[in-house]
Amino acid sequence: MSYDFKKEEDVKEYIKNLGIEYRFGCFSEKDAQICQLLGDYLETVENNHDKAAKIYKDNCDERNFGRSCYKYAAYVEKNNLKNLKPVLPEMIRYFKKGCEYNWSDGCFAAGMKLRYHSDSITDVDERTKSLLESLHYLEKACNNKHSEACYVASNIHFAGIKEIGLEPNMSKVLEYSIKACDQNELKGCVNASIIYNKGDGVPKDLNLAQKYKERALDIQRQIKEEKGIKFG
Repeated sequence: MSYDFKKEEDVKEYIKNLGIEYRFGCFSEKDAQICQLLGDYLETVENNHDKAAKIYKDNCDERNFGRSCYKYAAYVEKNNLKNLKPVLPEMIRYFKKGCEYNWSDGCFAAGMKLRYHSDSITDVDERTKSLLESLHYLEKACNNKHSEACYVASNIHFAGIKEIGLEPNMSKVLEYSIKACDQNELKGCVNASIIYNKGDGVPKDLNLAQKYKERALDIQRQIKEEKGIKFG
């Protein structure tokens, strides 16, 4: 069937049929990708957050779809559903599952939530476990192409975590700064350039310092151009 998207009636019919197709693909064919789309449809088109959350949760638990795990955890975090309580362990568990099923945003969220949560833990062993887990998930997110996770991981290695015996490690700072830069994170490029320029904990290399400086400037230009700012 062809639709004329200039006509309101055709647009409404198309959207309605899309919902029918997503329901069939999810409930009858058990297609994880289609279930994710159904959740998104329920969330954005029908504005039914309770049903969307259930679809995301089921798609995570039954079909191991990482993005759905992340979406459900985000609902728990926001507590924007009548039948959900802001339970931190539940939220973190589903962020972790999202990470386990290869959704890098899940890894990043798990790492950040564990890090913030550790501040409220009084038991030394549990706090240590939480902090080490946090770094693990942040590094995993970075290795799954999450640029912000790379930058956060580099900062953790820069400061260290004294209470768990994690000393500042400039070679790790450089490693994660470069990974951040490779994923177009401006601050990662700047840090890599500074480290090589100073030879701070790593061999000084002015050529590499210049390389990462130029990369930072290039990213900065791209950002300005995207914002519609012209260079003088």
